[in-house]
Order: sequence, then C-alpha cells, then structure tokens
Amino acid sequence: MVLEYSSFSTCGNFYAHCGSDSKLKIWETGTGNLKQEYTPNLHLTSPYTCLTWISSLNVATHPKKKRKSNGEGGLPSLALGTQAGAVVVYSVAEGAIVSSLNDGHKSAVQCLTWESGADLFTCSTDNFVHWDVKNKTVRSKWRNGETCTAMAVSPDGEMLITASRSIKWWSVEKRTIIRTFTGHATPVTRLVFLTSLSGDNYVISAAQKDRLVNAWSLNENADNNAVSSFLLSDLVQCVSINVSKDGVTNLVVVTQSGTLHLFSHQLNGKCGKPLKPTLTVMVASDTGQSKTKVPPLTILGAHLHSQLRAHIVYGQPPFLAFESIKLEHTTNELCLVRKDPKKITSTVQQEATTKVRAPEVSKDAQYLTGAVVNGSLPPKRGRGKESEVPMEERLENLALNQPSSSSTQPKAEGMAHLLIQGLQSKDKSLLQNVLFRRDEAAITQTVQRLPVQVIGLLVKELTVLLQGKTFTNQVAAVWLKALLASHAGQLLADPSSTAAFSPLLGLVETRVNCLAPLGRLRGRLDLMLHQVSSGGERQSGLMDTQALVVHQDGDSTEEGSDTLASEAEDDESEDRWDELSEDEVENMESEDVDET
Repeated sequence: MVLEYSSFSTCGNFYAHCGSDSKLKIWETGTGNLKQEYTPNLHLTSPYTCLTWISSLNVATHPKKKRKSNGEGGLPSLALGTQAGAVVVYSVAEGAIVSSLNDGHKSAVQCLTWESGADLFTCSTDNFVHWDVKNKTVRSKWRNGETCTAMAVSPDGEMLITASRSIKWWSVEKRTIIRTFTGHATPVTRLVFLTSLSGDNYVISAAQKDRLVNAWSLNENADNNAVSSFLLSDLVQCVSINVSKDGVTNLVVVTQSGTLHLFSHQLNGKCGKPLKPTLTVMVASDTGQSKTKVPPLTILGAHLHSQLRAHIVYGQPPFLAFESIKLEHTTNELCLVRKDPKKITSTVQQEATTKVRAPEVSKDAQYLTGAVVNGSLPPKRGRGKESEVPMEERLENLALNQPSSSSTQPKAEGMAHLLIQGLQSKDKSLLQNVLFRRDEAAITQTVQRLPVQVIGLLVKELTVLLQGKTFTNQVAAVWLKALLASHAGQLLADPSSTAAFSPLLGLVETRVNCLAPLGRLRGRLDLMLHQVSSGGERQSGLMDTQALVVHQDGDSTEEGSDTLASEAEDDESEDRWDELSEDEVENMESEDVDET
C-alpha cells in the first residue's frame, strides 16, 4: 500500500514531508526555507504512516503554552496517523504535538482525510472513525468490509468516499454504502473530492499501477462507469484540482518520473476517449555548459492555488526548491531550466563556513612595516647589488645528506586534497597513490575531511576496486569501512545512495557466496601440503640414520703380532737399501779407474 508522506497545505504556503525515519520537515513555499524539523520520541517503535493538513481553528492548543502575538496562531496544523493506531496533531505555530486522539483504532492508521465542515475521518483495518478534533472525542465509528487505501470527504461532511480496488460512496449519517464504483485493477492511492459550479459532485481517483486518472459522478441516477479519464505518461505521484470561474476543471497530476501534466476539461456528461494533457512541464538542471547532457530534476508535488498558477516542488529531500509557475503557454510542452537545489545548498554552506574575507585595497595603497619610525617611509632602493648570501647558508643549501620531504608520509589534509583532485579529474595515478595505503588511522582522517559532494565519486571508485584482485579488494574494504563509519548519517538521508551502493552489495554477496567453496579448497590444499611435507621429512630422516664412520675393534694379540711383523719388514727393507747402496758405490769407483 502506498501511503501519503508529503503534501502541500490547503493555502499552499507550507509543504510537509515525512520520510522513512519518521522525521517531520516543514518548508515555507514562499522563501524555500526549512521552517521546522520535528523528531518524535517514538519514531522507531511507532512511526508515522500518513498525514493530512487541517485547520488550526479546530485544534485545542496546549494550556501551558501561550499563543504568540505575531499572528502565528492562524497557521495550519498537521494530523498524522501512527503505527500504533493513534492520531497526533502537530501545530506549526507551536512547533510541537498539541493533541493526541486515542482509543479509536487497534491497528495502524492507513489513511485519513479532513474538511473544514466535516472534521477528521480516519481508517484502519478494523473500522472507520469520525473524530471531533477540538474535543478529542469520537463522533462515530463503524466497521469496514475491506482494507482501505484512500479516503475523501465532502465539504459538508455528508458523503465519505473510501477505496481499495473498488470505490465506495458512503452516507456518513446512515453509515451505509450508497454506490460502489469499479474501474481500477490495483489499489487506489489518491481520492480528491470535487464540486462544480453547477453543484454536481465528482470524485477523482488514481490507482497504484495505473496510468489513467478517472472522474466519477456522485449522482444516484448516473451509471457506475467513469465519466472522464485522463491519460498520463507514467504512474501518479500527486493530484491537485481547481475549478475556474467559467466552470472549467483544471487538473494537475505529477507522475513518479517527475513530470507535471495539466488537463483542462469541463465535466459535463460522459467523455468517450481518454483525454491527453494540454500542457506538460519538466524541470532540467542548469550545468553551465551548453554541450553537456542536461540532467532532469524531479518534480515531487504541485498545488493549484489559483486558476492557472501552481506551486511546485522539485529536487530530492532534504534538498528541495519551490517555485510558483504560470500554466498558460502556447506550446504543449514547457521545460524550466533551474539550478540543482543540492548544489545551491552546498555553495551557501561553503560561503557561510568561510570566515576569511579578502579586504578591498586601493592600488595606490602603501604598506608600512614595524621598522618604519615616526611614520616616515623608507627611501626607495635602486637597482643595486643583491644582498650576498653568507657562506654558511650556501653550504647548508648544498648539503646532500638532508632527508627529502617526499620520503615522509603525507598528512590527512594533504591526502584529502589529493583524493578530491583525483576524483574530480579521474587521474588514475593520483588515485592509486592515495587509495593504495593501508594506514587505517590516516584513511579514517582523510574520509572525515571529505566534502559531501565527492562521496558518490568515491563510492564509484571503490566499486571499481572491489572488482579487482585481492590487494585492491583489501584496500577498498578499508576505505569503505571508514566511509560508512564517518558518513553514515548523510548516506541514510540521501536517497541516491541506494543506487550508488547497489553494485557494492552485489559484489559483496558474490564474494560471500564464494567463501564456503574457497574454505573447502583451502582445507584440502592444507591437507595435501601437510602430507607432502611429512613424506619428505620421513625420507630425510632415513638418510640421516646411516653412519658416517665405522670403527672395528679387534683382539690385543692380533694387534701385537701385526705390529711386530710390520717392524721386521721395515728393518729388512732398510738393510737391503744399505747393501745395494754400497755395491753401487764400489762399481762406480771401479768404472772410473778403468777409464783413467
């Protein structure tokens, strides 16, 4: 079921938005400023489910708070349904909850509607409740047959229109169904009551997944089919109606794609074919460059406050811009070129935080230093010789043993500045120099100093790193952890972060799915390596057991005989050597005598 979380006030001067975190934010449409932001105490256990604007004249203000004397007592109020079944009333004038309507529903409030002459109607899965907001009491209560997704009440409070897939026309006094209309295949999300100048009553309906907006006649004699249908280019986001003085019904429909369609038609009888819009309005972002592709800005809502003038809101919460436009043009399409509210907000914040201002100084100004005595200016120096540098300073400048500054690690400020330059210029070498660091403290300080505008670029770069190998994955994981820890609040408040983190979530899920097979593979490899290493150790142990030296120990008698035999052989060899040597000497002497 699609719930209404944003709406223009009946006067069109305020715009309320309640996000998924149940924080209520109210803007002034005239100035575009965020007027109030309210966070309830039970926003987590009992979040808001729907809201509608009511008049402050029917709300009993808090007795302890005095009414302001500046006229803010006439400001409208908001009725908000909660998950617990209660209805609370928030006063814009006091900026707080001033009333609580309890004991009406046992389940979550699904939708509510209000009119000045009818007071407040609410619906849940159990019953309908008609409230007296001023006295905080229940006027009437009756059961509903099916789940209600939208409600509308007539200005006099006699007719109540409820819808799920079918539209039911109720009599409030009798609490009975007058007629049932069928024409939508999906649950109805928008119902707007319309009274023409002739006094005929109609109801405008829009369904959840339907590109047709139907108009139904609240006449008991009419048939059950829609009298008119309006064709759209996309699903419905917001509906606003105004009847001109000449009886023409002006219908403004905002689609989910951010386009505004204007239909001008006089409801008088049945129309055969679906009507096409007479004017289509789109908003584009001004990039300042003529050749670049112009990104569109999403129109979130519109409110017709006069015949052909409407308040529109465009942008992405919490960066919204408001404008009052005229819907009278000769062409069928109108494209408004506007600056992105997010960029405007960041520029204003930078200017507000910057305290340094350059003084305006005339060109003829003369600067006096502390060395000037009695206000006299020193004489101008001519082009003389330059002052000579002492020899000691020259030697210090020529010293080669001083450590270079490049060897030191850059500080967090420098790394943040380099990272911003790399992300904006897409310089791969500069990005690798900054991102490929494993100092978690430096990474955390660097991420904390990054502006909000470059977080999306950093997420895209980390997505690319996660698609790489192990080293780049480890680096990206450290940076991603620091980014989520430092900018979690901003990422939760930015709706565009969901699309930016979708690829990251897909990569993480893919890696997690591969974790179990990789663990089994690692276990098997460890087992195989352990077996191989244990087998090698066994073989090396066997080789080490062989003796390097073998010593044989014999008997003492054998050793003595061996030694004696060896000594006798030595003596005989020496005697023989002596005998041979003497014979050779005698022969040599005899040969010499013969020659002589």
